[in-house]
Amino acid sequence: MGERGLSLKELNEKWVRHEELSRGEPIPRQTFDRWKGSILDLFGVIIGCHTKGGYRYYIENPEILADGEMSRWLLDTYATANALSRYISLHNRILVEDIPSSRDFLTDIVNAMKENKILNLTYKNFVSRNEHYFPVCPYCLKMFQKRWYMLALSVKENRLRLYALDRVVNVQFTEKCFTVPEDFDAKAYFSTYFGIVLDDKVKEQRIVLRAYKQHQGYLRTLPLHPSQREIYTSNSYADFELMLRPTYDFVMELLRMGALVEVLEPSSLRHQMHLWVKDLWNMYKDECCII
Repeated sequence: MGERGLSLKELNEKWVRHEELSRGEPIPRQTFDRWKGSILDLFGVIIGCHTKGGYRYYIENPEILADGEMSRWLLDTYATANALSRYISLHNRILVEDIPSSRDFLTDIVNAMKENKILNLTYKNFVSRNEHYFPVCPYCLKMFQKRWYMLALSVKENRLRLYALDRVVNVQFTEKCFTVPEDFDAKAYFSTYFGIVLDDKVKEQRIVLRAYKQHQGYLRTLPLHPSQREIYTSNSYADFELMLRPTYDFVMELLRMGALVEVLEPSSLRHQMHLWVKDLWNMYKDECCII
Protein backbone atom coordinates (compact mmCIF):
# COMPACT_ATOMS: atom_id res chain seq x y z
CA MET A 1 0.00 0.00 0.00
CA GLY A 2 3.00 2.32 0.43
CA GLU A 3 3.69 4.81 3.24
CA ARG A 4 0.79 7.11 2.31
CA GLY A 5 -1.61 4.23 2.00
CA LEU A 6 -4.52 3.95 -0.41
CA SER A 7 -8.01 5.36 -0.32
CA LEU A 8 -10.96 3.01 -0.62
CA LYS A 9 -11.50 4.39 -4.11
CA GLU A 10 -7.91 3.54 -5.11
CA LEU A 11 -8.24 0.10 -3.54
CA ASN A 12 -11.43 -0.48 -5.50
CA GLU A 13 -9.77 0.58 -8.74
CA LYS A 14 -7.09 -2.07 -8.19
CA TRP A 15 -9.69 -4.62 -7.09
CA VAL A 16 -11.97 -4.09 -10.10
CA ARG A 17 -9.05 -4.54 -12.51
CA HIS A 18 -8.73 -8.13 -11.26
CA GLU A 19 -11.99 -9.23 -12.87
CA GLU A 20 -11.38 -12.91 -12.13
CA LEU A 21 -11.72 -12.00 -8.43
CA SER A 22 -14.01 -8.96 -8.44
CA ARG A 23 -16.19 -9.82 -11.45
CA GLY A 24 -16.02 -6.09 -12.13
CA GLU A 25 -17.83 -5.18 -8.89
CA PRO A 26 -16.32 -2.77 -6.29
CA ILE A 27 -16.01 -3.71 -2.62
CA PRO A 28 -18.86 -2.31 -0.49
CA ARG A 29 -17.74 -0.43 2.64
CA GLN A 30 -19.27 -3.02 5.00
CA THR A 31 -17.56 -5.85 3.14
CA PHE A 32 -14.23 -4.03 3.28
CA ASP A 33 -14.54 -3.51 7.07
CA ARG A 34 -15.43 -7.18 7.53
CA TRP A 35 -12.47 -8.29 5.40
CA LYS A 36 -10.10 -6.14 7.47
CA GLY A 37 -11.09 -8.13 10.55
CA SER A 38 -10.74 -11.43 8.72
CA ILE A 39 -7.25 -10.49 7.46
CA LEU A 40 -6.21 -9.72 11.04
CA ASP A 41 -7.59 -13.03 12.33
CA LEU A 42 -6.14 -15.16 9.53
CA PHE A 43 -2.78 -13.51 8.83
CA GLY A 44 -2.11 -11.18 11.77
CA VAL A 45 -1.91 -8.22 9.37
CA ILE A 46 -3.26 -4.96 10.83
CA ILE A 47 -4.79 -2.57 8.29
CA GLY A 48 -4.77 0.93 9.80
CA CYS A 49 -6.25 4.17 8.52
CA HIS A 50 -4.81 7.70 8.20
CA THR A 51 -7.70 10.09 8.84
CA LYS A 52 -5.83 13.31 8.03
CA GLY A 53 -5.97 14.27 4.37
CA GLY A 54 -8.72 11.74 3.62
CA TYR A 55 -9.15 8.17 4.76
CA ARG A 56 -6.13 6.26 3.51
CA TYR A 57 -5.50 2.65 4.48
CA TYR A 58 -2.08 1.15 5.18
CA ILE A 59 -0.46 -1.89 6.81
CA GLU A 60 0.49 -1.01 10.40
CA ASN A 61 2.78 -4.00 10.94
CA PRO A 62 4.62 -4.64 7.64
CA GLU A 63 7.34 -6.47 9.60
CA ILE A 64 5.00 -9.45 9.98
CA LEU A 65 5.18 -9.95 6.20
CA ALA A 66 8.96 -9.57 6.20
CA ASP A 67 9.74 -11.65 9.30
CA GLY A 68 6.62 -13.72 9.85
CA GLU A 69 7.27 -16.99 8.03
CA MET A 70 3.86 -18.44 8.85
CA SER A 71 2.04 -15.29 7.73
CA ARG A 72 3.90 -15.33 4.40
CA TRP A 73 3.22 -19.05 4.02
CA LEU A 74 -0.50 -18.55 4.76
CA LEU A 75 -0.71 -15.68 2.28
CA ASP A 76 1.08 -17.71 -0.41
CA THR A 77 -1.10 -20.73 0.28
CA TYR A 78 -4.30 -18.69 0.26
CA ALA A 79 -3.32 -16.89 -2.94
CA THR A 80 -2.47 -20.19 -4.64
CA ALA A 81 -5.66 -21.90 -3.47
CA ASN A 82 -7.74 -18.90 -4.52
CA ALA A 83 -6.12 -18.82 -7.97
CA LEU A 84 -6.59 -22.56 -8.56
CA SER A 85 -10.15 -22.65 -7.22
CA ARG A 86 -11.25 -20.45 -10.11
CA TYR A 87 -10.07 -23.10 -12.57
CA ILE A 88 -11.41 -26.27 -10.96
CA SER A 89 -12.29 -27.55 -14.44
CA LEU A 90 -8.54 -27.97 -15.01
CA HIS A 91 -8.18 -30.30 -12.00
CA ASN A 92 -6.78 -33.10 -14.15
CA ARG A 93 -4.12 -30.77 -15.60
CA ILE A 94 -2.85 -29.17 -12.37
CA LEU A 95 -0.86 -31.59 -10.23
CA VAL A 96 -0.10 -30.92 -6.57
CA GLU A 97 1.75 -32.79 -3.83
CA ASP A 98 -0.20 -34.70 -1.23
CA ILE A 99 0.47 -33.98 2.47
CA PRO A 100 -1.51 -36.70 4.27
CA SER A 101 -0.20 -35.81 7.74
CA SER A 102 -2.28 -32.61 7.77
CA ARG A 103 -5.65 -34.34 7.49
CA ASP A 104 -6.43 -35.98 10.79
CA PHE A 105 -4.91 -34.31 13.84
CA LEU A 106 -3.40 -30.98 12.77
CA THR A 107 -6.43 -28.95 13.85
CA ASP A 108 -6.65 -30.73 17.22
CA ILE A 109 -2.98 -30.07 17.94
CA VAL A 110 -3.25 -26.40 16.96
CA ASN A 111 -6.23 -26.01 19.30
CA ALA A 112 -4.28 -27.68 22.12
CA MET A 113 -1.36 -25.31 21.48
CA LYS A 114 -3.67 -22.31 21.56
CA GLU A 115 -5.25 -23.38 24.87
CA ASN A 116 -2.00 -24.82 26.33
CA LYS A 117 -3.70 -28.15 26.97
CA ILE A 118 -1.85 -31.41 27.56
CA LEU A 119 -2.65 -34.08 24.98
CA ASN A 120 -2.73 -37.84 25.45
CA LEU A 121 -0.99 -39.14 22.36
CA THR A 122 -1.33 -42.61 20.82
CA TYR A 123 1.77 -43.06 18.67
CA LYS A 124 3.21 -45.80 16.48
CA ASN A 125 6.63 -45.23 14.95
CA PHE A 126 8.20 -47.05 12.00
CA VAL A 127 10.49 -49.14 14.21
CA SER A 128 8.07 -50.61 16.73
CA ARG A 129 4.89 -52.46 15.82
CA ASN A 130 3.31 -51.56 19.14
CA GLU A 131 1.30 -48.44 19.84
CA HIS A 132 2.43 -46.20 22.68
CA TYR A 133 0.13 -44.02 24.79
CA PHE A 134 1.55 -41.06 26.73
CA PRO A 135 0.88 -37.39 27.63
CA VAL A 136 2.65 -34.54 25.83
CA CYS A 137 2.72 -30.74 25.95
CA PRO A 138 2.61 -29.48 22.34
CA TYR A 139 5.13 -26.65 21.89
CA CYS A 140 5.21 -26.06 18.14
CA LEU A 141 4.57 -27.51 14.68
CA LYS A 142 7.00 -27.79 11.79
CA MET A 143 6.46 -28.81 8.18
CA PHE A 144 9.34 -30.63 6.49
CA GLN A 145 9.42 -32.55 3.19
CA LYS A 146 5.67 -33.15 2.87
CA ARG A 147 5.22 -34.11 6.53
CA TRP A 148 4.04 -32.25 9.63
CA TYR A 149 5.93 -32.70 12.90
CA MET A 150 5.04 -31.69 16.46
CA LEU A 151 7.73 -30.67 18.93
CA ALA A 152 6.35 -31.55 22.34
CA LEU A 153 7.49 -32.00 25.90
CA SER A 154 7.15 -35.65 26.89
CA VAL A 155 5.62 -35.42 30.35
CA LYS A 156 7.01 -38.77 31.53
CA GLU A 157 10.54 -38.16 30.18
CA ASN A 158 10.52 -34.42 30.90
CA ARG A 159 12.31 -33.64 27.63
CA LEU A 160 11.43 -32.28 24.22
CA ARG A 161 10.81 -34.81 21.48
CA LEU A 162 9.66 -34.60 17.88
CA TYR A 163 6.62 -36.58 16.71
CA ALA A 164 5.58 -37.09 13.08
CA LEU A 165 1.86 -36.55 12.59
CA ASP A 166 1.63 -39.36 10.05
CA ARG A 167 2.56 -41.75 12.87
CA VAL A 168 -0.05 -40.42 15.30
CA VAL A 169 -2.87 -42.89 15.79
CA ASN A 170 -5.03 -40.72 18.03
CA VAL A 171 -5.01 -37.60 20.21
CA GLN A 172 -7.17 -36.90 23.25
CA PHE A 173 -7.64 -33.57 24.97
CA THR A 174 -7.13 -33.38 28.71
CA GLU A 175 -8.18 -30.65 31.14
CA LYS A 176 -4.61 -30.28 32.36
CA CYS A 177 -2.79 -27.13 31.27
CA PHE A 178 0.90 -26.49 30.75
CA THR A 179 3.05 -23.40 30.34
CA VAL A 180 5.47 -22.87 27.48
CA PRO A 181 8.73 -21.45 28.89
CA GLU A 182 9.06 -17.72 28.24
CA ASP A 183 12.47 -18.19 26.63
CA PHE A 184 11.30 -20.86 24.19
CA ASP A 185 11.73 -19.76 20.56
CA ALA A 186 10.64 -22.34 17.99
CA LYS A 187 12.60 -20.77 15.15
CA ALA A 188 15.77 -20.54 17.25
CA TYR A 189 15.33 -24.13 18.45
CA PHE A 190 15.53 -25.47 14.89
CA SER A 191 17.93 -22.82 13.55
CA THR A 192 21.08 -24.97 13.56
CA TYR A 193 19.38 -28.03 12.07
CA PHE A 194 18.64 -28.84 8.44
CA GLY A 195 15.29 -30.50 9.10
CA ILE A 196 13.89 -32.76 11.79
CA VAL A 197 16.82 -34.90 12.95
CA LEU A 198 17.58 -33.15 16.26
CA ASP A 199 20.90 -34.69 17.19
CA ASP A 200 22.67 -32.27 19.55
CA LYS A 201 25.74 -34.54 19.56
CA VAL A 202 26.45 -33.30 16.02
CA LYS A 203 28.20 -29.95 16.36
CA GLU A 204 27.32 -26.87 14.32
CA GLN A 205 29.92 -26.36 11.60
CA ARG A 206 30.80 -24.17 8.63
CA ILE A 207 29.98 -26.16 5.51
CA VAL A 208 31.03 -25.24 1.98
CA LEU A 209 29.25 -26.84 -0.97
CA ARG A 210 30.15 -26.56 -4.66
CA ALA A 211 27.18 -26.76 -7.02
CA TYR A 212 28.00 -27.64 -10.63
CA LYS A 213 26.29 -26.63 -13.85
CA GLN A 214 22.63 -25.71 -13.62
CA HIS A 215 22.27 -26.98 -10.06
CA GLN A 216 23.74 -23.75 -8.71
CA GLY A 217 20.50 -22.12 -9.84
CA TYR A 218 18.47 -24.62 -7.82
CA LEU A 219 20.42 -23.77 -4.66
CA ARG A 220 20.05 -20.04 -5.28
CA THR A 221 16.29 -20.14 -5.70
CA LEU A 222 15.64 -22.72 -2.98
CA PRO A 223 18.35 -22.51 -0.29
CA LEU A 224 19.06 -25.58 1.80
CA HIS A 225 19.15 -23.56 5.03
CA PRO A 226 18.48 -19.96 6.15
CA SER A 227 22.22 -19.48 6.80
CA GLN A 228 23.14 -20.26 3.19
CA ARG A 229 25.04 -17.59 1.28
CA GLU A 230 26.89 -17.63 -2.03
CA ILE A 231 30.63 -17.00 -1.60
CA TYR A 232 31.98 -17.63 -5.13
CA THR A 233 30.47 -17.69 -8.60
CA SER A 234 31.82 -18.81 -11.96
CA ASN A 235 30.34 -20.02 -15.24
CA SER A 236 30.77 -23.69 -14.38
CA TYR A 237 30.08 -23.76 -10.64
CA ALA A 238 29.20 -21.76 -7.53
CA ASP A 239 30.27 -22.21 -3.91
CA PHE A 240 27.81 -21.85 -1.03
CA GLU A 241 28.52 -21.50 2.69
CA LEU A 242 26.17 -22.81 5.38
CA MET A 243 26.28 -22.90 9.19
CA LEU A 244 24.44 -25.92 10.57
CA ARG A 245 24.76 -29.36 12.13
CA PRO A 246 25.42 -31.97 9.38
CA THR A 247 22.88 -34.46 10.71
CA TYR A 248 21.65 -37.61 8.98
CA ASP A 249 18.86 -35.91 7.04
CA PHE A 250 21.27 -33.27 5.70
CA VAL A 251 23.64 -35.98 4.47
CA MET A 252 20.71 -37.74 2.78
CA GLU A 253 19.80 -34.47 1.04
CA LEU A 254 23.36 -34.11 -0.27
CA LEU A 255 23.36 -37.71 -1.51
CA ARG A 256 20.09 -37.02 -3.33
CA MET A 257 21.88 -34.39 -5.42
CA GLY A 258 24.48 -36.91 -6.57
CA ALA A 259 27.51 -35.55 -8.42
CA LEU A 260 25.88 -32.15 -8.98
CA VAL A 261 26.92 -30.95 -5.50
CA GLU A 262 30.31 -31.56 -3.86
CA VAL A 263 31.25 -31.06 -0.20
CA LEU A 264 34.41 -28.96 0.02
CA GLU A 265 34.46 -28.39 3.78
CA PRO A 266 34.69 -29.71 6.45
CA SER A 267 36.87 -32.74 5.76
CA SER A 268 34.86 -34.82 8.27
CA LEU A 269 31.66 -34.35 6.27
CA ARG A 270 33.51 -34.97 3.02
CA HIS A 271 34.81 -38.26 4.50
CA GLN A 272 31.30 -39.17 5.63
CA MET A 273 30.01 -38.64 2.09
CA HIS A 274 32.86 -40.80 0.80
CA LEU A 275 31.78 -43.68 3.06
CA TRP A 276 28.16 -43.44 1.91
CA VAL A 277 29.16 -43.35 -1.76
CA LYS A 278 31.48 -46.30 -1.17
CA ASP A 279 28.60 -48.29 0.33
CA LEU A 280 26.45 -47.41 -2.66
CA TRP A 281 29.19 -48.54 -5.03
CA ASN A 282 29.51 -51.87 -3.20
CA MET A 283 25.75 -52.33 -3.46
CA TYR A 284 25.61 -51.76 -7.22
CA LYS A 285 29.11 -52.59 -8.49
CA ASP A 286 28.09 -55.99 -9.95
CA GLU A 287 25.55 -54.27 -12.20
CA CYS A 288 28.30 -52.66 -14.29
CA CYS A 289 28.88 -55.97 -16.08
CA ILE A 290 25.27 -56.07 -17.30
CA ILE A 291 25.49 -52.87 -19.39
